[in-house]
Amino acid sequence: MRKLYSILIVPAFLIAAPVSADDAKSDPARDENGKIVDKKHPDFIRCKTEPIIGSRARKRRVCLTNRQWAEVESQGKGIARGMVEDSSTGILTN
Repeated sequence: MRKLYSILIVPAFLIAAPVSADDAKSDPARDENGKIVDKKHPDFIRCKTEPIIGSRARKRRVCLTNRQWAEVESQGKGIARGMVEDSSTGILTN
């Protein structure tokens, strides 16, 4: 499962999420450094730490916006759904 998660993060960095007109118009609350403070805003950056496969101690930090995390989640669910559907199409016999 962790391998699948790691494979899905790389395309998320390559996909640039288009900004809709509503998001461009709304000016989110920001702190003194200019960072968005509303944790539910689509452009709020969240960071997660994930282990590096093949290492017991090393970890990497992945930072994406809420919009990008939602895209990673939906891609992962789509891949998992496809794997389940592919494995359940055949009739099993004993």
